[in-house]
Amino acid sequence: MIYRKEYFPQFRESDHTGLVGAGGYFEYFQDAVTAYMHTLGKGNDTLPEDYGICWVFTKYKLHIEKRTGYDSPLELASWVENPRPSVRFHQAFTVSRGQEVLAKGRMESCLCDLNAGKICPPQDIDYPTDTDEGTALELPPFQRFPKTAEGMELCYTHTVRYTDLDKSRHMNNQKYIPLFLNAFDLDFQTGKQITDFEIHYLRQCFEKERISIWRAKRAHDFLLTGIKEDGTLAVQASITFREEACSHA
Repeated sequence: MIYRKEYFPQFRESDHTGLVGAGGYFEYFQDAVTAYMHTLGKGNDTLPEDYGICWVFTKYKLHIEKRTGYDSPLELASWVENPRPSVRFHQAFTVSRGQEVLAKGRMESCLCDLNAGKICPPQDIDYPTDTDEGTALELPPFQRFPKTAEGMELCYTHTVRYTDLDKSRHMNNQKYIPLFLNAFDLDFQTGKQITDFEIHYLRQCFEKERISIWRAKRAHDFLLTGIKEDGTLAVQASITFREEACSHA
């Protein structure tokens, strides 16, 4: 099964250019992959109450071809790439206008028993594996990030607030995206477009915790890390920029 949805982009999803960029595409990404599971009746809107289990999103990988405007609808699509996953699900995402793919991505997720705090198999939620598409997305595999902040520069520190939280009472995955986008100021971002943004979630963050955001330039991208006050790595990412094209969708 491929979940598809027509969507009109909104100005609130735009970046400093007035167009939809990385921040908006990540919103579409999460909307599409969660809606896929909701359509099956296996989303986080019902799993905690029905099974005492929830989805945990561990990694996102997004590739952007171009920003987009608001003059016509988009198609959001999502499907499970790996048929009959044993533990870890790889779920694909695309956003298109007509035949043109504007952005695409992959999410890694797993199921977690809320009481035991352990990963559990899909049969524990009676997951209907015959619905999985099994079509691979043309996208490189997830990276392996160094588990250290050595050699990185401190950008700023963020305190987790009420509006950062979700149903699970920890910081929502989407809230980490602007943390890393804000590691680059307007002067740096002007004239550039993010082409690739990969993020790995390592530890949950809770209200009133402080997260320091660090970055380091590598050969072709930037490595970013969010660290708790006790030195624990909470989240890591890489962002790749290119000089901005003059045209958009």
